[in-house]
Amino acid sequence: MKKLAFLAAFAIMSSLAYAQDDGKSKAEKAAAETKQAGRKAGKEVKKGAEYVGDKAEEGAEKVADGSEKAYKATKKGVKKGAKKVENGAEKAYDATKKEAKEVKEKVDGDNRR
Repeated sequence: MKKLAFLAAFAIMSSLAYAQDDGKSKAEKAAAETKQAGRKAGKEVKKGAEYVGDKAEEGAEKVADGSEKAYKATKKGVKKGAKKVENGAEKAYDATKKEAKEVKEKVDGDNRR
């Protein structure tokens, strides 16, 4: 009877120990899976952040390029405008000079008579 009680106690203890080990291994497995899922999610977030960062950088470069083009176009337009004003001023000066010369010749011609 003692042997039977001992065997029964041993069987129960073994079952409990196995169940405890099985529970531990399931918990450890679940923890490992959770950890792995967290790492994978972290990598995906990092990839997403890198993608967003790359796109933001591309956008900033496009804005900078556009600003530079606009600056160059404005500068070119201002130079063209200044050149036209200069040419117009020269033409006006030449016309005024020519008219003044004609008036002077007319006055001098009237004075000779």
